[in-house]
Amino acid sequence: MILARYLQKTSDAVDRVCTVITVILLGTMSIVTFLQIICRAFFTSLSWSEELARYMLIWLTFIGAGCVHKRAGHISITLFQNIFSGKTRKAFQILTQLLCIIVFAVAIYYGFSYMQLMGLQLSAAMRIPMRYIYAVIPLGGSVLLLHSVDRIVRICFHKEDTTK
Repeated sequence: MILARYLQKTSDAVDRVCTVITVILLGTMSIVTFLQIICRAFFTSLSWSEELARYMLIWLTFIGAGCVHKRAGHISITLFQNIFSGKTRKAFQILTQLLCIIVFAVAIYYGFSYMQLMGLQLSAAMRIPMRYIYAVIPLGGSVLLLHSVDRIVRICFHKEDTTK
């Protein structure tokens, strides 16, 4: 139970950090896009703004996916969860999370592969190494995997409904 409590606290802390990061990314992306519109209309267009906004959107998507997964906010088919109750429902919830863990592990593996493959390539406008852009794939996959393991532990050791 100590491990379960530690896992839950870790998952909650990671979720808080990811939430702050997504808010900062969304705000910064909005400001950069607004500046691009103003500069394009009245001055010279910014050469780097579209690329930065695109990369922030990629990071926002992968980090934000963890926040949504933590709150069970992704679209899902709840047919079996609604039909069954008790142990059968818990079994379907655990099976779902195990399948998610497999997908997240594959994303982490290939994310590291892409980071190594694209490690020396530079972005077109900002000239930053693309490994920093691809780093969000294993990072986001790790956050998602952590939340899925936490959900399995909650299903197994807690009495409350874990669909949320």
